[in-house]
Amino acid sequence: MINIPASLNKGIGQLADLLNQFKSEAVQVKLLDRFLSGVGSVVQPVTNAISGVESPAAAPKRRGRPPGSGKKKLGRPPAASAAATPKPAKSGRRKRSKMGATGALHKLIDSGFFKTRRSIAEVTAACKNKLGLDIAVTNLSGPLMRFVSEKKLMRAKNKDEKYEYWAK
Repeated sequence: MINIPASLNKGIGQLADLLNQFKSEAVQVKLLDRFLSGVGSVVQPVTNAISGVESPAAAPKRRGRPPGSGKKKLGRPPAASAAATPKPAKSGRRKRSKMGATGALHKLIDSGFFKTRRSIAEVTAACKNKLGLDIAVTNLSGPLMRFVSEKKLMRAKNKDEKYEYWAK
């Protein structure tokens, strides 16, 4: 067992209290390491804090993320990418391979499907049978409402309290 003088033991206790104020164990270890290694820029504020004297030039605490903690860039290092051949420019938006609910509704309107009143179940069945698209009812309800608000389609409840859609 190590015999520590009482005055040094009191100072170590005060240092421990000071270090325990920091929530991050990594910060605690770093401060203790710097204190024990005798780095002057850190020892002075720590000794002032132990003695109760504040440093007049103490910088305000920085809020937010530490510098450099953002997302890391993926890909090649800068030297490798500079030597690589230039990539061709992207040509706008990428072409979709499959038609969505809005495109399917446009096709059904253009084909005259909505000349008579249709329920949403009939619209999904027409998408599957006429266009070969398996579109869920939940994926059609939003675009149908948008078409109603844009006055491309009309909507009303039938006798079964289900909504029916038709074109003007």
